[in-house]
Amino acid sequence: MLNAQPSKEHLQAGSSVPNLKLLQAIINKFLENTEEFFTSYLEKTGKAWWVEIVTKKPDCTYYFGPFASHREAQVSQLGYIEDLERERPQLIAIEIKQCQPKELTIFDDEGREKIDRKMSRSISA
Repeated sequence: MLNAQPSKEHLQAGSSVPNLKLLQAIINKFLENTEEFFTSYLEKTGKAWWVEIVTKKPDCTYYFGPFASHREAQVSQLGYIEDLERERPQLIAIEIKQCQPKELTIFDDEGREKIDRKMSRSISA
């Protein structure tokens, strides 16, 4: 286990503490780059997670993402909902799904048709 507190020898040398901070910065940057690469790969293969929000007045479908996991998308969705609520739309549906949206905002009734089909299926089931 890595000891977070430097020893007396390290403090006397004076150079190890800055080296530890530099190492931590390098590790953090590596992890950030790895996550970005992984998310980019998932997006290109259609396996990334997206938050889909369908609104009425305006009739729009919004996609927010990409995310590496369902959980990451789920945690982020509240912020997107809050941002959209400032425009005062009527929220119709929110879904987290794996997809590859061609557009991030769709201004037509395409989203409404998807909701109507889903509601028809659930009613007939």
